[in-house]
Amino acid sequence: MADKFPALDVDAEVGDNIDSDFLSREKELLGDEFKTENDKEALNSDDEFTEFNEQFPEVDQTEAAQHQQPEAYEEPAYEAPKDLGDSKALKDWKERRDLEIAEREKANAKTKEEIVKKAQQTIDDFYDNYNTKKEQSSQQVLKDEEQFLEKRDKFLSKGTLWDRVNELTTEVGEVSSGDRDKSRFSKILKNLKGKEKVPGAGGY
Repeated sequence: MADKFPALDVDAEVGDNIDSDFLSREKELLGDEFKTENDKEALNSDDEFTEFNEQFPEVDQTEAAQHQQPEAYEEPAYEAPKDLGDSKALKDWKERRDLEIAEREKANAKTKEEIVKKAQQTIDDFYDNYNTKKEQSSQQVLKDEEQFLEKRDKFLSKGTLWDRVNELTTEVGEVSSGDRDKSRFSKILKNLKGKEKVPGAGGY
């Protein structure tokens, strides 16, 4: 049975050999009847194509993408700002700025001058008032001194010592001194008043 029905899983090479044998037999039977001049050129073309593929094999796109070098990052070129030194708007702005600065400095100088002048006037007024008050005070002291000396001399020139003592005690009034009785002393002073011959009447 095995000889009549061979196994189905025959190697694929058997089929290739059968096809090859079939073509060989056909070629032997037909000979050069169907052979053309283009057959050689076609064979040569196939050989050249095969040789080209061997020398220049196809490169896988994925592999080529992996080996592709990334492009270097280049920073954008810096552009310097345009020179506006000659623009009319800038020149006008500078002129206005310089004019404002000059006016402000002039106003500040005037204000400073007024402050200094006012401060100097205040100092002068202070010293003037001080000197005036000092002079007035000195004159008042001298006047008071003259009046005091005049009153003193006038007081000392009248009566005896005991007369003056009686006058002072009368002006001062009675001075409280606790429980002490000063009536007897006051009586003695009054008895000495107007007597020039009593001891101490001359003031010595």
